Amino acid sequence: MGRRIILPGDQRPEVDGEEVSEDVYRVRRYLRGVPEGQGELVYASALPQESNLDLMGGVDFRKGCYVGQELTIRTRHTGVVRKRILPIMLYGVDEPMPTSLEYDPTKEYGVERIPRETGVAPWMKRGRSAGKFLTGVGNIGLGLCRLDNMAGVSVGGEPAKAYEEGDEFKMEWQVEGLQPEKVKVKAFVPWEEGHLGGKQ
Repeated sequence: MGRRIILPGDQRPEVDGEEVSEDVYRVRRYLRGVPEGQGELVYASALPQESNLDLMGGVDFRKGCYVGQELTIRTRHTGVVRKRILPIMLYGVDEPMPTSLEYDPTKEYGVERIPRETGVAPWMKRGRSAGKFLTGVGNIGLGLCRLDNMAGVSVGGEPAKAYEEGDEFKMEWQVEGLQPEKVKVKAFVPWEEGHLGGKQ
């Protein structure tokens, strides 16, 4: 994600590189699965590991006495994190499933109309919810995804049972006064080789 520098308000950082807009920064965060703030985290129920804070060095597992510390430590020691916030890519119901995570500003799937925490479900087969939509821009976003179901990631040392290569997922929603809408969704695991960072 680059560098973070904390300076007094009247001092400008001296670093090589160009300053980018907040929109460019948001796209980069989404491509890497990095949530920010209450609008992108599941309020009052998200574990730090589900929000990828452990992968970003945001959890001190040696410090004690903080809210949720016992559950956070127990989750770390059991090694079972069933859900994580992942970058997702939206694509049309008649489009082929994408093979790489790419932001395309020309593709618009109405993410601003998708209600927060809209469920993600299997496209053709029955099954339990695979995740929830959190936020997005254009054709990408963030979703809280069941790793074994939607991403084919082994959980707790057990192979992913619910996921088969080629499985597709969908979101359906309706805004009052408008026609129902539907889009397909693909999750990408940013810490796997080949998906780090996506393309922009």
